[in-house]
Amino acid sequence: MNKLYVLYDPKCELCCRLKNWILIQRSWIGIALIEQGSEKAKRLFPDLDRIAGKDDLAVISDEGAVYLNNSAWIMVLYAMVEYREWASRLTHPLLMPLARQAFAALSKNRHFLSRWISAEDPNDVADELRQVELEPCALPRNINESTSTVREYLQ
Repeated sequence: MNKLYVLYDPKCELCCRLKNWILIQRSWIGIALIEQGSEKAKRLFPDLDRIAGKDDLAVISDEGAVYLNNSAWIMVLYAMVEYREWASRLTHPLLMPLARQAFAALSKNRHFLSRWISAEDPNDVADELRQVELEPCALPRNINESTSTVREYLQ
């Protein structure tokens, strides 16, 4: 895998803030940010609307793998130099439903990182993530979405 395409909602404040944060991060894998529903997105991924809803965050690899919502947030972190280890950590079943909060916390508050790094127990990390306030944005329709593809790739 050499590139990830991140389809973000240009009307979502959180998505736009995170898009700007992604642009300044160093990454192992190239990241292309594309407005969801744009002509470019429709041209590159004409069948995506059969897989993802309009409120889903979608990440597509150059190999054709599609990651939605929490799995998508984790794949973006996996691509980044400083956050790959955290992407792996977020695949824990307790933390996976909190991936969006983790991404918001990472992009907003570096002090959060020191508390997270020092927490050995996933319950402690989950407690920290539950305290992260999110701007309004559509949450995943199914928080128990499949994580096997992400876990397999991260191993």
